[in-house]
Amino acid sequence: DDQGKLDGIFTDSDLARLVEANDFALFSRPIRDVMTRSPITCPIGMLVGEAVEIFRARQVSEIPVVDAADRPAGIVDITHLLDLLPEVA
Repeated sequence: DDQGKLDGIFTDSDLARLVEANDFALFSRPIRDVMTRSPITCPIGMLVGEAVEIFRARQVSEIPVVDAADRPAGIVDITHLLDLLPEVA
């Protein structure tokens, strides 16, 4: 937003919803019209285990990371967490 705070996120799930709607005029709209507003976020100091619980409970695949002022600082994708797991033989 105007203060640099996270206003929304556009993910692969948002894209899938647009395709499923079969309304390709939506592809000519600004992202702000089709993004997820006020997404779940995690603070920059959150523990990995806590983030895993958010992924599990909310069934999301991306979580924006915000600083103490709610400004975007990064993003955690579920694949980042999967890369931390040991390989299965």
